[in-house]
Amino acid sequence: MSGPTGFLGLSHLGIISSIGWASFGAPVIAVDTDEKAVAILREGALPVHEPSLDELLARSRTHIEFSADLRRLSACPLVIVARDVPTNDRGESDSSAVLDLIDAAIPHLSPGTTLALMSQVTPGFTRALGERLRTSRPELGIKLYYWVETLIFGRAVERFLRPERLIVGCADPAAPLPPELAAGLLRFGCPILPMRYESAELTKTAINLYLCAAVTYANTMSDLCEAVGADWGEVVPALRLDARIGPSSYIKPGLGIAGGNLERDMVTLQDLGSARAVDTALIDTMLVYNARRWRWVLRKVEERLFAKGGRPVLAVWGLAYKKDTHSTKNSMSLRVIGELHRRAEVRAYDPVVRIEVEGAHVVRSREEALAGADALLVLTDWGEFAAPDPKELASMRRTLLIDAVGVVDRSRLAAGQVELVTMGRGT
Repeated sequence: MSGPTGFLGLSHLGIISSIGWASFGAPVIAVDTDEKAVAILREGALPVHEPSLDELLARSRTHIEFSADLRRLSACPLVIVARDVPTNDRGESDSSAVLDLIDAAIPHLSPGTTLALMSQVTPGFTRALGERLRTSRPELGIKLYYWVETLIFGRAVERFLRPERLIVGCADPAAPLPPELAAGLLRFGCPILPMRYESAELTKTAINLYLCAAVTYANTMSDLCEAVGADWGEVVPALRLDARIGPSSYIKPGLGIAGGNLERDMVTLQDLGSARAVDTALIDTMLVYNARRWRWVLRKVEERLFAKGGRPVLAVWGLAYKKDTHSTKNSMSLRVIGELHRRAEVRAYDPVVRIEVEGAHVVRSREEALAGADALLVLTDWGEFAAPDPKELASMRRTLLIDAVGVVDRSRLAAGQVELVTMGRGT
């Protein structure tokens, strides 16, 4: 059975994955019931921001078709479900949107279709879905797999095209993968790790828990450096040369965990442990710690500005929760602004985000934010913030620069030009 690969769901994950798959020269039909999203993509526009995604779409245009007609999936021997799973304010996942989309698509799948679920779901979901499909539509003989996605906002194209490994959840890990799925995965040229459904589902959350622990560790140690007069930037190179820690470890201090995905996975594991009487004290502690980590900025502003009295003018650079994305979900910048605007005039700038922000006047340029400001708060690690222009800084009333994300390059600032406050560097 040959034919195009179907992608079901055109939110962030589905857009990246379908275009990436098509970039290998494989024919793709990318389907979603959201006609507005499909129309935007048909016009060659992109509703998500990712570096190099424009170029990837241009390269893939002859191999991909976007459609709002679920019936188009009947021609696809392999259908990959790539709808993002939304979360609520607590970080709890709601997989109903994924399930609804699958239910809508099932009547249009051909018998023997391989269905690969890429949407991140909680452990037990895939096996339950398999049982549901066997019970409700036994005549279809659908072969169900779980493909663990490891995309990172701002690096999604790179992560999709060049994964370190591919993790596939299977009903029987010892059985060979269907040819249509195996052939597609082999294009990536990396190890393929088949395992039982539950192991694959838990792997992504296990990775993210480890990263959360590393971030929490780095933040705790950077605070200790500030307290005793050490410099975390001097400590980090020694840690990275330790084989047990490594050069790619997440040990850069910051304002805590944002974006929604890491919080979601910690809440998932916390709930999983609670339901099965597993001690999750480590997770509980990290959630509490990261919920207040953003207050580091408030402490520095209090010490350097508010203690002197008056109502200062604050320039904020960065609204997105991290560089190379327009997402502000759980953005630490928005939390900081929400607290500071009661005691200061706040002007905010972001190179990509264009939204109204309660408590701030959002301006169109870095210069406009800085004019007459008493302090500059750098709250997103956009590369363009690494070396502030001296002429721009000269327009400030006081050149106090509080870098909360470690992006400003101290070596590119003239001596005595600014009063630079960075995380993890004691005085």
